[in-house]
Amino acid sequence: MISLYLLGFTIINVKSKMGRLKPSQRNSIKNAVKGILMGTEITADSTEGITIQVLINLFELSVDGALKRMLIIAKSMQNDALLAQEEANFELAQEVINSDDEVDRFSFYIMRQLKIAIQNEHMLNEMGIESPYHCLGYRLIVKNIERVGDHATEIARDLLEYKKPIKKSVLEPIHEMNTFTLSVLDDACLSLFKKESNHAERTIQKTAEISKYEKKVQDGMRTLKDTEEIYRVRRMSENIRRISEYASDIAEIVLDVTIEKTLRKQ
Repeated sequence: MISLYLLGFTIINVKSKMGRLKPSQRNSIKNAVKGILMGTEITADSTEGITIQVLINLFELSVDGALKRMLIIAKSMQNDALLAQEEANFELAQEVINSDDEVDRFSFYIMRQLKIAIQNEHMLNEMGIESPYHCLGYRLIVKNIERVGDHATEIARDLLEYKKPIKKSVLEPIHEMNTFTLSVLDDACLSLFKKESNHAERTIQKTAEISKYEKKVQDGMRTLKDTEEIYRVRRMSENIRRISEYASDIAEIVLDVTIEKTLRKQ
């Protein structure tokens, strides 16, 4: 069903290979429509089959607009995951995990739009994308932002798994590292929206500073005696560091998609 959505179909009919659709199958389809496939509605529903129609127009929500919303949700998830750790807030941790579906919704939507636009030069121009080659860059950027949500989910799951918070003194450098990481992610995406290669280059250089924040976390870990807690902090630090790598990757993609513009200026 997701594959058909990504391929750009506007009407999807779901039927059982033999006999009727089971109640569990119908519920799964309905949950996917509500939670995963943006802009879709069920227009017919019976034991014989379900018809799904994509109602959202290609230009109602631009790729950049969807990307911005996706970024906001992923960043919010990351901040909430750390707050849940600090407060031992299990409800907030579960909310972070649930929000990952929302990130996936925007991811699928953008991939669908890119798939449609890559086959139509007029739509490509309307979306502000200069060539079909740049669609690949956008696809990789979407994947990187999607992974930010995945890392936030990992941090939230850690709390639900171990059922206890990490010491606040150790979490302070983690918070600093997270704030820095999300700021470079912002910078990388801003360079994309502005199509500025100089901004992208500065972002790549800035991401190298993550090692300074990692050292602060490692220094804080020296006060820990519990091996389980040491493992949890290391894993948390690794999740945050990976986000800074995604920011660098996004900035490099911006350099790729703006190189022609840079050459023309020269």
